Amino acid sequence: MGLVKVPFKSDSQRRKFYAMAKRGEISKAKVAEYEKETKGDLPERVPGAKSEAKKKAKMYGRRKASEKNA
Repeated sequence: MGLVKVPFKSDSQRRKFYAMAKRGEISKAKVAEYEKETKGDLPERVPGAKSEAKKKAKMYGRRKASEKNA
């Protein structure tokens, strides 16, 4: 089964891919292909799943030190 082309979902993902291409981690052709497939304006970040650490902190009631003093 082949890979499916998936365009960028957010501006932050677009920046990450360009940085990876600059470092040689992915090909510049792949970035250009994704750029071509991406249509319209993108959000800065995609709202979605919280990180595992944030989920656990919320579950166990942990807060940052700066939040405790406030």
